[in-house]
Amino acid sequence: MRFIPKKTKIKMELIRNVSFLDIFIALFVVAVSILIATSNFWPNNNNEIYIALAFLSFGVVSLLPMEDGVRTYKSIIILFRYFAYRKHYKKDAVLSKSKAVDIKEIVPYVSIDRDMYINFKEYYAQVIEVFPLEFGLLELDKQNNMINTFANALRRLGTGQSGSLVKINKAMILDDYIRYEDDKYEAILRMQEEKQMGEQEVEARAPVFEGRVAHLEEFNRDNKIFKDHFYIVIYDKDMNSLNDTIEGMMSDLRRSVTPLSCRRCTGKDLAVFLRSNYSKEFDERDLDLIARNEYCDWATPNTVDFKVNSVSVDGQSYANFLITDYPLNVGNAWGYSFFSQARTKVVVNFSPMDKYKAEKQIDNAIIEMELRANKAMKSSTAIEVETHLDTLRELLRDLKTSNEALFNVNTIITCEAAARKEMRAVLKQNGFKYTELFGRQVEGFLTSNISKLDALESNLRGIHTTSLAAIFPFISSALQDPKGFYLGDNEYPVFVDFFQRNNERVNSNMMIIGKSGSGKSFATKTLLTNLASDNARIFILDPEDEYTNLARNVYGKIIDVGSSVNGILNPFHVMSNLRDDDNEDAGDDSFKQHLQFLEQFFKIIFEGMASDPFELLNTMCVEVYKRKGIDENTILETLTPDDYPIFDDMMALVKEKLEDATEEYYRRNLMVIETYLQKFSTGGRNSNLWNGPTSIETSENFVSFNFRSLLANRNDTIANAQMLLVFKYLDNEIIRNKDFNDNNMGADPYKRRKIIIAVDEAHVFINPKHPIALDFMANMAKRIRKYDGMQIIITQNIKDFVGSPEIQRQSSAVINACQYSVIFSLSPNDISDLVELYRNAGQINETEQDSIVTAGRGQCFLITSALFRTSLQITPIPIVQYTFETKNRNKR
Repeated sequence: MRFIPKKTKIKMELIRNVSFLDIFIALFVVAVSILIATSNFWPNNNNEIYIALAFLSFGVVSLLPMEDGVRTYKSIIILFRYFAYRKHYKKDAVLSKSKAVDIKEIVPYVSIDRDMYINFKEYYAQVIEVFPLEFGLLELDKQNNMINTFANALRRLGTGQSGSLVKINKAMILDDYIRYEDDKYEAILRMQEEKQMGEQEVEARAPVFEGRVAHLEEFNRDNKIFKDHFYIVIYDKDMNSLNDTIEGMMSDLRRSVTPLSCRRCTGKDLAVFLRSNYSKEFDERDLDLIARNEYCDWATPNTVDFKVNSVSVDGQSYANFLITDYPLNVGNAWGYSFFSQARTKVVVNFSPMDKYKAEKQIDNAIIEMELRANKAMKSSTAIEVETHLDTLRELLRDLKTSNEALFNVNTIITCEAAARKEMRAVLKQNGFKYTELFGRQVEGFLTSNISKLDALESNLRGIHTTSLAAIFPFISSALQDPKGFYLGDNEYPVFVDFFQRNNERVNSNMMIIGKSGSGKSFATKTLLTNLASDNARIFILDPEDEYTNLARNVYGKIIDVGSSVNGILNPFHVMSNLRDDDNEDAGDDSFKQHLQFLEQFFKIIFEGMASDPFELLNTMCVEVYKRKGIDENTILETLTPDDYPIFDDMMALVKEKLEDATEEYYRRNLMVIETYLQKFSTGGRNSNLWNGPTSIETSENFVSFNFRSLLANRNDTIANAQMLLVFKYLDNEIIRNKDFNDNNMGADPYKRRKIIIAVDEAHVFINPKHPIALDFMANMAKRIRKYDGMQIIITQNIKDFVGSPEIQRQSSAVINACQYSVIFSLSPNDISDLVELYRNAGQINETEQDSIVTAGRGQCFLITSALFRTSLQITPIPIVQYTFETKNRNKR
C-alpha cells in the first residue's frame, strides 16, 4: 500500500472547522442585525426587530455547512457568480451576429505549430500518447517497476513546467484493417494467376475475406467502438526546453527494465486529441479534407452552454466532478477505478513545487496540526488530527531522504450526464470525496481543458512523486495488432497478428491448453480457418478426425496415415533438416542426421531388440544406402523417391548376409533382425505403411494427417513412429516453403507464404519410453521461426507434459520456445502442473490461476509476451464458424 498525504496547505483555525472568514461573516451578520434592530425606521411598530431576526436567521443558515462541507454563504456567492458569468459560447459568434460569446474566449489553444506544438499564445504544449497494458495481471514487482518508470518520467518536469494526465474516449477507425484484408486477398488472387494456388482454394477462402471486411465495416460505421486513450501533456513557455523534457520522458518510459510503449502526437493526431476532449461524436477521417492551418478550428466545438450543474457541448450534456479528498492508503493503480469508467474524460493536472517551498509549506502545516492536537477534542477528531500529522511527517521525511518531489494536483472528471449516477457510486465505493461543482461548471470546464490554467486552484492537493505515479491509469486488456485478424472480444474486439515481430515478440509458436469441453478445439479451428485465409500452408496432425470438415471446405487434403490409400512415407527417404539459428553456415549433413533419425525410429518400431543386433542393424543401414549409390556426398536434390532403399532392400541385404554368414553369434543377430523386419517388408502386417517409395503428395495449402484409424488400433508404437515420419516430412515441407518464398515473393510482402504445423491432442504422441516425438516438437519450435513458420501444440492433458524429468525438460523447451500461450479452463488439480510447466516461461501468478480455473467455455487466458497477458472470449465471425463446422460446404 501507498499513502496520499493529507492537505499540506492548511488555513489557521481558532475553532475546529471554523475559518477566519467564517468568524468575520458571523460578526458581520450579528453587527448588521443589531444595527437593524436598534434603528428607528418604523417608530410606531416593531418591524425593526422582525427584520433583524430574519436577517440573523439568514446569516445563521448561510454559515451552516452543506453536504460537501462548503458553507452555505459560499454556495450563495458561487450562485451569484454563476448568474454573472456568460453562459453561451459559439464558434464564429461575431460573424453570425449571435448573442452568444465567441467560443475562443474559453478554448485556449490557437494553432498547431511545427506539426507537434500546441500554441497557447503565451506557452506551448506537447503530447505523449501512452499505450496501456494488462497491469493487473503483472506480478507485484513488475507493477512497482512500471510505476517507478512512470515516476522517473514525472521527475523530468522542471521549474515553470506543468502537465496533465488525460484519458479520452474516441471511436476506433478500422480502415487500415480493411485495407490489409484487401491487400491479402489481392495477393492470393495474384498467386492464383501465377498458378501457385488453385482456383478452388482461392474461391473457398474468398467468403472469409468478405465476412471479415463486412464485420470490420459494421464496427467502423454502424456499431462504433469507443476506446480509451491515455496521454501525458506537458506545458512550457520555451519550445526547446519543452522538447527536451518530452524526449527525456519518452526515453524513460521506453528504455526502462519494464518499458511503457508510447509515441509523440503530431499533426492529425494532435487535432484528434484536442477534438476528443470535447466530444467523441466525430469522424477523424474528415481531417483528410482539411488544411493543416485549419486543424485547430476543426478541433474546436461549435457551441458550449453552461447550466448550474452541467455543461452542454455541441448538444451533448456533461457533468463535471472534482475530487476534493483522496483515500489515505491506496494500492497500485489507485486511479483506475475512475479512469476506467465508460463515457468519461479524466484530467489530472499536476505541477511540481519548488522543494524549499514544499518543505516550508509542510512545516507550517505540521505546526498548525500540532496546535490542534494539543487542544481538547473528542477521540474521533484526535485520531483524525494525529493521522493528518503522521502523513505530513512521513511526506516530509520522504522529501528529505528520498528522490521525491511534491506536486500540486487537481483531478477533474467529465462524464456524460447519463453516467453521473454511476460515477458517484464509483467514487464513493473507492473512498474519494468529490463535488459536482454546483454553479462552478465554467471553472470545471476551464480546468478540464487542455491548458495549464487551473481555475480551481483552491482545491489543489500536494501528492509526492511515487504516490502520484501510482495513479497509473494506463491499463487495458485491449489487444489490437495493426495487421491482425479478429479473434474474439474482451473489453474491445481483439485483433491478433501472430507473425508480428518486435522486441517482445520474437517468434510465432503457440501452446493451446485446456480441459475437455473448455472450447479449445473450437478456438483452434477458428484460428486455423483465419490463418488458412491469410496465405498460409497448414499441416495438422489430427488424432481424432476433428479437422476433416475444415480441410474439405478450404479444398485441402486429408491423409489417413493408418493406411496407404493416400500414399506412404518411406523411413529411408533422406530429407533436408531444419537448421538452428547458430548453425546457418554449416554444410548439409542431412544424410548423417537421417541415419541418427533412423536409429531413433528403429528404437520405437523394434522395441525389445537386443543391443547387439540393433547395432548391427544400424551398421547395415549405411550399406543399404551404398548399394543404392547414396552416401554423405550425394546431392540429395537430384534423387527421386524411387532412388531410396525400402524395407524390402534391407530385408534382401539381411538374407544375403545370412547365406554367407558362418559365425554363429553373427548369424543369430541377423536372424533377430530378419524377424523384426518381417513385419514391415512385403507380406508383413505393417508393410502397407512404410514399405515403398514416398508417395504422399501435399501440394494443397491445408493438409490434415488423420491418425484416428491408426490410434483406434491402440498401437501406440506404430502411431508414434508414424508421427515421427510425418514430422520428418514436414521438416522438408518447411524448407520447400522457404525456397518458394525466396523465389516468388519479390516485392509483394503479402505473397510471403507462412507455414504452420499444428499438433492436436499432442499428449497422445508423448511416449515416456521414447520421448523423441516431444524432442521433435522442441527442435521444430526452435527452428521454424526463421522459415516463416509457426508451430501450434494443442493439448488437454497437462500431466503428460510433466511426467518424467526428461519429458519435463523437453516440455519446458517447447514452452520456452512458444511466444504465445492460449490457456482455457483447467481443473484445480491441473493448475499446479501448469504452474510447474511455466515456471521458467514467465510464470503464472495467483490472479492468472484464478482466472483460468473460473473461465467459462470459450474464454481463454492469452499470453503474448512477458509483459502482456489478457483474457478474451473466442468469438469467430459467422462465415469462419460456418467454414469449419459445415460438412461439404462447397457442395451447397
